[in-house]
Amino acid sequence: MIIKMTKSCPHNVDTIVTFTKFDTAPKFTCPTLQKIYDEYYGNDDTSLKAGEIKYRRIKIGEEFRNLLIVGFDCHREDAFAFFRKTVLKLGSKLKEINSKAAFIDKLTELVFTDDKEEIVKQFAMTMPMSEYTFDKYILDKKDKQEKEIYIYGDYVEALEEANNIAEGIKISKDLVNEPANVLTPAELAERTVHLGTKYGFDVKVYSKEECEALGMSAFLAVASASVNEPKFIVMKYKGLDSDSYEGIIGKGLCYDSGGLFLKPGRSMVEEKSDMAGAASVIGAMCAMAANKVKKNIVAVVAACENMVDGKGYRNGDILSTMNGKSVFIGSTDAEGRLTMADALTYLVRKENVDSIVEFSTLTGSCANFFGDVCAAVLTTDDDMYEKMVSKSTLTGEKYWRMPVFDEYKEMIKSDIADLKNKSVSAAGICAGLFLDQFKEDKKFMHVDIAGVAFTNAKGGSGFGVKSIYYYFNR
Repeated sequence: MIIKMTKSCPHNVDTIVTFTKFDTAPKFTCPTLQKIYDEYYGNDDTSLKAGEIKYRRIKIGEEFRNLLIVGFDCHREDAFAFFRKTVLKLGSKLKEINSKAAFIDKLTELVFTDDKEEIVKQFAMTMPMSEYTFDKYILDKKDKQEKEIYIYGDYVEALEEANNIAEGIKISKDLVNEPANVLTPAELAERTVHLGTKYGFDVKVYSKEECEALGMSAFLAVASASVNEPKFIVMKYKGLDSDSYEGIIGKGLCYDSGGLFLKPGRSMVEEKSDMAGAASVIGAMCAMAANKVKKNIVAVVAACENMVDGKGYRNGDILSTMNGKSVFIGSTDAEGRLTMADALTYLVRKENVDSIVEFSTLTGSCANFFGDVCAAVLTTDDDMYEKMVSKSTLTGEKYWRMPVFDEYKEMIKSDIADLKNKSVSAAGICAGLFLDQFKEDKKFMHVDIAGVAFTNAKGGSGFGVKSIYYYFNR
């Protein structure tokens, strides 16, 4: 999909779209089009429910064009969310009528916000998702013709920014939707290197031997049973003339069988998505670099697979970590926190970042509790949390904060090691608190996206790309 701004109604479109107040007659920027509409449909019933799309045919010159009139209520409390829902509905309608080129009129005259650039951004970030599909492995598929969308107005910079964010979301979705036999840790690293070159950020990939030299014993233990060697991926983007950097971590389990704490067979089908945190971070890095966000950022992904083999780590083992703490292994299926504990230490000690935000599909506990509605957040830093949730209206990505009472901290203590990786209860909270033990003197926020990152019907959601982008682009 190609989305552009235009200062006039283009003649090469097959569809004209106008947004109107849900109970008033539509108005058009072009006087000629207004006159033709009044002649054809001046006496038409103007009642239109909010979110309803009325379809008409209209003759302009010698050709008939599609006309879509979109009803919208700008005074709804959930106007931003409803706008995104309406745009997706419009995208489906354009697909239904086989539109190849559409002109969007009166978009920026909607008044649910005074920020006209943000309206354009919301439209352009949302519309491409209406036609997103992951069908590269289907032999018999329809040839796709790239749709052209022309928005009336002159908000070129806002549109370019939104197009880059949408591209980041699609990158994230594609990575999550790839099967694990294709997207191995090495393949994920290779694709990240390519994306860094394309969008403008540096990438260094550490081998298994280099990770051993760094002391990443916990990360390597998780990876030890797989024939696909782990890769530690470091992305660095410099948008400021400063030595200060912010850190991001994305969980990168390219496949998680549970190890010796084996998962049920039915739930393993979706375990390719256990690197959705990494995918969101990579997609966000692409968007931030493309838009030249004024921040210095280091993002890391400890990419590996958690498999079953005689060389693998066991339930009951005690592992060391990069920062020296020991961990009793209560479950080999609580592996993500082990990989990210070493990732945290790397950012703290090797990159000396000021703060760290981490996204991961970490626990079934959070997925079961929050469902596919919102992500769970654990942090002891109020400012970080408020910074993230303050943009939820714009991102459409919701968050809820988990408690950090001292009683929960007792649940991750072990009698024979510094920590244990599995608690008896409060699994989502304890997983976040486990990671919090490795932040040292840095500000840290854990985000569990287990319930919102992947759906059976649609695959990867791209959740987190917009949140990370808006969080750092302030």
